[in-house]
Amino acid sequence: MKIRNGFVSNSSSSSFVMPTDCLTVAQLNKIKNHIGFAKKFNMGYITTYDEWAIIEDEKFIRGNTSMANFDMREFMEKIGIDMSKVEWGE
Repeated sequence: MKIRNGFVSNSSSSSFVMPTDCLTVAQLNKIKNHIGFAKKFNMGYITTYDEWAIIEDEKFIRGNTSMANFDMREFMEKIGIDMSKVEWGE
């Protein structure tokens, strides 16, 4: 029998990167303000703890979270993003 000693967590991490030139200004704004828009879309109980860190530069937008409670994939689909342009890291 194996015994685990130490901290055990159900948390996970996730990340994405995608080119900004495949997004509309509205989609980019919605990703950057995903918590507020998710509440408007009634995507369930959303808190600031569910927020992803979003970083944008001239060519890419990146997001990461250490607690993947917020369903960013579902959110991106709701705002009409071409999911073939998104590269995910788990």
